[in-house]
Amino acid sequence: MFTPDKRLLDEIDRIAGEVFELSLCLTDHPEISGEEKESSAAVIKFLQNHGYHVEAPYGGINYSFRAAPEGANPALPRIAILCEYDALPDIGHGCGHSLSCGVSILTALALRSAAPDLEAVIELVGTPAEETVGGKVIMSENGAFNGYALAILSHLDNDNVPQSRILASNDMYVTFFGKTAHASANPWDGINAWNAAQLFAHAADMLRQHLTPDCQLHGIVINGGAAPNIVPDKVEIEYYLRSATISGLTSLWEKLETCAKGAAIATGCTYTAKQRYGTYADLFYPQSAVEVFIEIYQAFGYKYRIEEKPAGSSDVGNVDLVTPTLAPYVSATDHFISLHTTEFAEALRGDRGMRTLLEGTRIQAAFLLETIRRPGLLDRIRAEHRAYRDSQKNCP
Repeated sequence: MFTPDKRLLDEIDRIAGEVFELSLCLTDHPEISGEEKESSAAVIKFLQNHGYHVEAPYGGINYSFRAAPEGANPALPRIAILCEYDALPDIGHGCGHSLSCGVSILTALALRSAAPDLEAVIELVGTPAEETVGGKVIMSENGAFNGYALAILSHLDNDNVPQSRILASNDMYVTFFGKTAHASANPWDGINAWNAAQLFAHAADMLRQHLTPDCQLHGIVINGGAAPNIVPDKVEIEYYLRSATISGLTSLWEKLETCAKGAAIATGCTYTAKQRYGTYADLFYPQSAVEVFIEIYQAFGYKYRIEEKPAGSSDVGNVDLVTPTLAPYVSATDHFISLHTTEFAEALRGDRGMRTLLEGTRIQAAFLLETIRRPGLLDRIRAEHRAYRDSQKNCP
């Protein structure tokens, strides 16, 4: 059973103040995805001042970094603690990234100080653009997470949750091509792409009743034609697709494209169906890790809940394609506040923000210390993860 490490807790308390100042700086100066120039620079400077060697950019994307403690033993296994620091337009850090970044940094600093003989190297990896293009997708494809034994990132939420459940996700951009004509004078000479789009949308809705509960479809019309009195010769529709697994997502994409093909045939149109953005992978739910998180919650007296079903999507799943990746939720509020709001951003400040930093770090740092020190735990997590990913290996 888990027993808190007093030295680790003391170091968290000792260092928390200066890390909280950095988090507040990020909160007060939000930068949206892809524009995190000053945010990443502030984090990098802070880490360099604390004895980290920083490589930036890292993984083929701007405003990213990898920070390793100077003098680290290259023979030891490496663990990546991920840092997010992008904000939302108009809302600022309603996503909580400024403070979750603080949790990551404080975790690394406290572990290095409290356990200098730790049989692992704790590194920090800055991952920009989570809210837009999915920076971790790009970084993963460029090998940024190769060689790590484990990765972890705590997200802020209303509750403590040992491991988030997310859906694999991608997109389909469908364009129907017809033939223009005057909608009143000679519509019989036209081929109506809008009709094809309507049939496609209806077919997609009819498809839903035959999908498993984890599958989701969301669609909008991007371009529905030029004017009502012109038979539309080009209509564009965009859909997002989600499923619990990558294999399920692949199957869903094929089914939805069949709907597009049928709609085109029925109306005499042609069509294209393209994926414009990277696929977000699902996130494995390792039972051995979840059990340890629960031990930690109970030892600290923190309330928690278990995520029953997957929802939403995140680029953190693409890190999990490479190495076991844990994404617990950390309680950041005393009552429900919707994420992606200015109210949630305000909860990152003051006494509540400091408490979130302390409690989130205690959970994350204690988990990593336990994972490294408890015999066989890291091996069990990795074995569970490998078995799951092998079951998905035939999927693109």
